[in-house]
Amino acid sequence: MCPRSGGRRNAVMWFLVMALLAATFLVAGCAENGGNREGSPGDGPDAAREVAVKTLAQGIHSEYGRLEGVPAAENALPECLVITDADELQRLISLSLFQEPLGEVDFSHSLVIAVMLGPRDTGGYAVSITHVYQGGPEVRVELELVEPEPGSMNAQVLTSPYHLVTADRDSFQPGGSLLFTFLDQNDNIVSEQRVEI
Repeated sequence: MCPRSGGRRNAVMWFLVMALLAATFLVAGCAENGGNREGSPGDGPDAAREVAVKTLAQGIHSEYGRLEGVPAAENALPECLVITDADELQRLISLSLFQEPLGEVDFSHSLVIAVMLGPRDTGGYAVSITHVYQGGPEVRVELELVEPEPGSMNAQVLTSPYHLVTADRDSFQPGGSLLFTFLDQNDNIVSEQRVEI
């Protein structure tokens, strides 16, 4: 047996023990955080809870923003809306010309949360409402905003991505005056709207 091999074996063993300890601390840290990204709802008595939503309409072709003669602005923030009655929804429909008919919404029991990206001059854009959470009088609406990579080849087509979801009014407890905060996937505030539920 070579004297050097014992030293090498000890070094390998020491490395494996350290790697195992590091992995243990990493797993413990993730478990303590609940697996949530920073800023997402966590545990505790005041923790936010997820509100169930159902897609009413989603697509990339509407005329939202174009009918008003607004020029396409590639860096404009999306329009974020909480719609609580049929008149507000009719106004949005008249400004949008969605590519599909919207289903019926019973506003005595539901509300609509809408995100309209607005006019874009190329393909490669999309928007999704990924999660809705409520913690007390604050509602967090998480969005995924997709845009083409700089310098990428994209179809030269006019688009105006949108996503509309419905939620039961009874899902918001407590009700009353709620602050809806819309955040992108990087936790940047896109919009805020106070709504009476």
